[in-house]
Amino acid sequence: MTELQQRKRLLVLEAELHRAMLCAGVANVRERLDWLQAAREQARSAGPWLGLGAAALGLLVAWRGRKLARWIPAALAAWASIQKLRSQSS
Repeated sequence: MTELQQRKRLLVLEAELHRAMLCAGVANVRERLDWLQAAREQARSAGPWLGLGAAALGLLVAWRGRKLARWIPAALAAWASIQKLRSQSS
């Protein structure tokens, strides 16, 4: 065999190896995400109201969430102060 033929054979074998690894990875991902199928079936059986409610809740959180997010640093600082006071009084 010439060097070019050997290189070609090596590339073909590497491609087959990568295909096999991808197939194994896809099978692993599908196996790990099987629970999504069951969740989807449960959501589907709950009717259209569940999807509509989830969409409305998502919009509400997106709309009001920005205002609430401004208070997070102040709330965390207050919580840290309370914890500090508790530890000092003990």
